[in-house]
Amino acid sequence: MASVSVVTDTSGDEQRRRGLRQMRTVALGLLVFAAIVYALTLGKDGVWGFVNAGAEASMVGAMADWFAVTALFRHPMGLPIPHTALIPKKKDALALSLQDFMGDNFLREEIIRDRVLDAHISARAADWALVPANARRATDELVSVTIAALNRLRDESVAGLLDEAVLPRLREEPIAPIAGTFLGEVVRDRAHHGLVDLAVAEAHRWLLANEETFSAVLEERAPWWAPPRVNEMVIKRLHVEALAWVEDIRDNPHHHARVALDDLLTQLADDLLHDPETMERGRARGHRPVG
Repeated sequence: MASVSVVTDTSGDEQRRRGLRQMRTVALGLLVFAAIVYALTLGKDGVWGFVNAGAEASMVGAMADWFAVTALFRHPMGLPIPHTALIPKKKDALALSLQDFMGDNFLREEIIRDRVLDAHISARAADWALVPANARRATDELVSVTIAALNRLRDESVAGLLDEAVLPRLREEPIAPIAGTFLGEVVRDRAHHGLVDLAVAEAHRWLLANEETFSAVLEERAPWWAPPRVNEMVIKRLHVEALAWVEDIRDNPHHHARVALDDLLTQLADDLLHDPETMERGRARGHRPVG
C-alpha cells in the first residue's frame, strides 16, 4: 500500500521559536527588575513604600502567572505538585468535553440547517456566477481541473471501469422506462423545440440551395410512362410546395406539424412506460449484441 506523506510548512517555526525566546527573556528581565526594586526599597517609607509594594505585587503576579501557565502543561520545576500538568493528564477528557460542546452547540442538525438557510448560499452563488468575469473564471478553472484529471487517467483503467461496472449495469437496467421518463421530461419542458427549430431551418436552407438534387431524387421515382415535361412541371411544383410548407413550419411556432410531433413524442413516452409491446421492443433493441 502506498504511503501518504503529509508535507507541513516549517519555514516559520524557527522565527516563532526566536520570538518565544525573546518574550521569555523580556518577562524574566522584568521579574528580575521588580525583585531588584523590591530589595532596594525594602523597609522604606513614603513614596518608596508605594514603589516597594508595586514591585512586590509585580513579583507575586509574575510568579502566579508563570505557575498557572506552567501547571497547565507540566509539573513546575519537575515537582509532582497536585493539580499540575493538567493537559497531559486530562487531554482525553478535555477532548471529549470539547467534542460534546461542539456537537451540542455547533454541529446539531437543526442549527446547521438554520445557518445554511440563513446564509442563502445558492442565491449568492447564482449572483456570483451571473457576473461574466466570475463565470469565465469558474469555467477556466473547471476546464483546467478536468484536463488535469483526464490526463492522469489511463485508457486501460477507463476501459476496465466501463466493462466491469457501467456496461453490465446498462445491460441489466430496462431501457424502455428510462427512455420513456427522459423523453417525457423533454417534451414537458419543451426542450426539443430548439432542436426542431434548427432542423426545420436547416431543411429550408437545404431546399433553397439544392433544387437540382431534389429534382434528381424525384425524377428517379417518376413513372416511366409520364412525359418528361409533365414530370418536370410536377417536380418543380413539389419543390415549391415543400419549400413553402417547411417555411410555414419554421415561421409558425404553433404549426399543426409541430403539434403533431409533440403529440407523437408524448404518446411514445407513455408507451415506453406503460405499453408492454413497446417496452418489449425497447428491451430487445437495448440488449441487442453489438458486432
